[in-house]
Amino acid sequence: RVRNAADNSCEVTYPDVTLTDKIQPSIASVVSTNNTDCGVVDGSITITASSAQGAVEYSINGGTTWSQSGTFTALTAGTYQIRVRNIDGTCVQSSSNIIISAPTPTAISGVADSDPSDCGVNDGTITITATGGTLEYSIDGGGSWQSNNVFNGLASGTYNIFVRNNNGTCTTT
Repeated sequence: RVRNAADNSCEVTYPDVTLTDKIQPSIASVVSTNNTDCGVVDGSITITASSAQGAVEYSINGGTTWSQSGTFTALTAGTYQIRVRNIDGTCVQSSSNIIISAPTPTAISGVADSDPSDCGVNDGTITITATGGTLEYSIDGGGSWQSNNVFNGLASGTYNIFVRNNNGTCTTT
């Protein structure tokens, strides 16, 4: 209201003005998958979120870039900073960082062998030295695997050596 102070005669009334606050989006879930094998870039993150204000945008790099889809695929190993905001760029909501991992690559650093001691005696050995986490070893081209890196009781012949992570990924010949 406004009054004229001189004669107290004029009063002007304006309608009420209501200011409406923006509505914070809500993140319902963040689901991720790790890369499945060495050299394969197939990690993913799926963010499910909503806002009573309308559509939302999604970011996995802390808000540097935004997408209208909450599904991110072909991700490399690394840490991803999850953010969601209203489509108009307001009310950024954060979630815990997501870590996408990849299997540890395997590497054969050495192979020691000893021939059978005599004709017709099957007492040859092969010892494989490798790195890459918990490993499995094969001397028949991956036909069979064992957790021990030493193979005993071998006949003369050619052996095809493989090493892999114990979960079956990252095979090295």
